[in-house]
Amino acid sequence: MSAAKVSLLAFELSWWIVGPVAVLAGVIGAFAGARAGWMEGVREEALEPGEVVLSAYPVRPLFEDGHATGPSDSARFELRVTTLGLQLWEGTGRLWSHPWRAVRLTAEGDFVLVHHGDREIAELLVDTFDGSPDELLLGAERLRARAQHTHP
Repeated sequence: MSAAKVSLLAFELSWWIVGPVAVLAGVIGAFAGARAGWMEGVREEALEPGEVVLSAYPVRPLFEDGHATGPSDSARFELRVTTLGLQLWEGTGRLWSHPWRAVRLTAEGDFVLVHHGDREIAELLVDTFDGSPDELLLGAERLRARAQHTHP
């Protein structure tokens, strides 16, 4: 058997393997994209008139239902910073939403503590580019100050 025939046979066999794998990867990617788009649409519909999302962060609560969460849980939760307030989402379910004048953020190490009045309502590990919650804390403080100034 010549080298050309062996190469042709290997090429033909490889398409029997590569083709189905490529189709499967395409289907999985299309499904994931459609799901992400649907989830984003649900979250956008929940915005108040004139409310704009300024940023969104994948987050992970320290505990959920009394159990510690793991790193993969940050794919389920999103903290949204909007012009009117702060929202915590799990998938397509909004867990809470508070206006800026009613919420305050502080940090304890890498964790962000969300306070509503005198209560701490969440301890979150925020997934940021540099691993620091500083960007979120600074932005939240400015939005909170602006909200208190414009809505006495």
